[in-house]
Amino acid sequence: MRTHMMKAPSRPIMIAILIVLMAVLFPPVQAQDVLIVAPNGTYTTIEAALTAANPGDVIEVHGGTYPAPLVVDKTVSLIGVNQPVIDGQGKGSLVLINAPQVVFSGFIVRGSGQSLAHEDTGIVIQGSQVTVSDNRLEDVMFGIYFADASGGLAQNNIIQGKRLEESMRGDGIRVWYSNDVQLIGNEITHGRDTLIWYADNITIRDNHIHHNRYGLHFMYNENAVVENNIIENNAVGAYMMYSTGLVMTGNRYINNRGASGYGIAFKDMDHAQVADNVFIGNVAAIYLDNSPSLYDEHNIISQNFIAYNDVGLMGLPSVQRNIFQNNTFLENYQQISVQGRGNLLGNIWNQDGIGNYWSNYVGYDRDGDGIGDMPYRAEKLFESLADSEPILRLFAFSPASQAIDFAASAFPSLRPDPKVIDEAPQMHYILPAGIPESSPGVSLPFLVFTLFLLGTGITICVFTLRGSGEHRSSRKSLEAVQTGA
Repeated sequence: MRTHMMKAPSRPIMIAILIVLMAVLFPPVQAQDVLIVAPNGTYTTIEAALTAANPGDVIEVHGGTYPAPLVVDKTVSLIGVNQPVIDGQGKGSLVLINAPQVVFSGFIVRGSGQSLAHEDTGIVIQGSQVTVSDNRLEDVMFGIYFADASGGLAQNNIIQGKRLEESMRGDGIRVWYSNDVQLIGNEITHGRDTLIWYADNITIRDNHIHHNRYGLHFMYNENAVVENNIIENNAVGAYMMYSTGLVMTGNRYINNRGASGYGIAFKDMDHAQVADNVFIGNVAAIYLDNSPSLYDEHNIISQNFIAYNDVGLMGLPSVQRNIFQNNTFLENYQQISVQGRGNLLGNIWNQDGIGNYWSNYVGYDRDGDGIGDMPYRAEKLFESLADSEPILRLFAFSPASQAIDFAASAFPSLRPDPKVIDEAPQMHYILPAGIPESSPGVSLPFLVFTLFLLGTGITICVFTLRGSGEHRSSRKSLEAVQTGA
C-alpha cells in the first residue's frame, strides 16, 4: 500500500500568505493630515474641509465667522484657533455631531433658534465618544445635548442660555439615553436645568452651575457621581428623582432660593451617599420625599455642613431609613421641618455612638467626651405650628414665638411630639475649608455712620436731660423766691 503525504507549501507561498494575513489583521495606519480653514486660506468653509478630510484628520478653523448649521459626519478633530464663531443668527440648531470619536474644541457657538418644541440647540451630539471642550456657547436655547450618545465628554465649556423666563428656557446641558458621559469643569448659566434622563454611570465634577431653574435634575439614572461642584443662585440646587446609586460629595449648594429653594431634594432615591457637602443660605438645605423608596435600602447623609438656611432638613413624615451621622446643623432658622402630621423618628440619627451637631442643643457634656449627655430633641411648639403655616416663620424671633415655646415648656400637655431624637449629639463642629471662622468685618463707612447715629442719640439725650435739669432748677428757684416773699 502506498502512503500519500501532503507536500508542504513552498517558502514563497508561506511568505505571501503571511503578507495577506498581516494586511487583513493589521491594516496600515493612514497618516493624519491637518487641513486649514481660514477666510483667506486653502479652505474658506468648514464644509469644504470636511468633504476633503479623511477619518482621523485634524481640521484647524482659524478666527472668523462661519454660518450654521454645521454637520459633522466624519470622525475628525475640529480645533478652533483664535476663537472662530459658528453663528446661527437666531435660527435652528447650530452644530450637529453625528460621527463617533469627534473632537470639537475652541469655538464660539452663538445665536440658536428659540423654539422649545424643536429643541434648538448649540451643540447636538449623536455619536459615541465625542469630546466637546473649551467652547463658549452664547444666546442658545439648549446648550449641549447628548442624544443617545454614550461615552461623551463635555469639559471646560461656558454655556449661557437665552435671557428668558425660566419656564421658557432650554436646558444648559441635557444627557438623554447616554451612558458613561462626563461633565467636567463647565460653567452653566441662564438655562432651565442640567438634565440627566435615563443615563447611567454619569460623572459631574468641578462645574459652576448658577442662575438656572434646577442646577441639576436627575430622572431614572444609576450610579452617578456628583462631586466638587458649586451650585448657587438657582431656584433649586439639585432635584434627584427615581434613581439609585448616587454618590454626592464635596459640593457647595449656596443661596438656592426659588419657590421651593431646596439645596438638594430627593424623591424615590435609593442607595444614595451624601457626604462632605456645604449647604448655606437655601430655603431648605435638604428635602426628602419617599427616599429611600425600597424597604431594604438606606441613604447615608454624613459630614455635611448645613448652616444659615431657612430650614436645615425638611421631609415628609413617611420618610424612613436614612442614616444621619456627623452632620453640622448650624444656626438654621429651623433645624427640622416635617411637612404633614408625624415625625422623622423612623430615620437613624446616630450610629456607633456618634450623632450630629445641633447649634440649639442646650444639654451638657459632663464627662468631656464630646458627646452630649442628654439627647437632642426637636420638639418646639412654634416650629410645629410653622410647619403647618410657613408664614408664621416671619415671627421666628419675635416675643410671640418665645411665649408660645415657654408655654409649651411650662404645660407639658401643649408640648408636641418630638420630630427628631438624636441620642448622641455632638458638642463641637469643624468648619469646612474655605469658610471663614468669623463673620466679615464691619466696613469703615458703616462704622462711621453707626458712630454718627450713636453720637446724635447721646447728644439728644444729654440736651434733654440738661433741659430737664435746668427746668427743675428754675422751678426750685421760683418756689424759693415765692416762699421768701
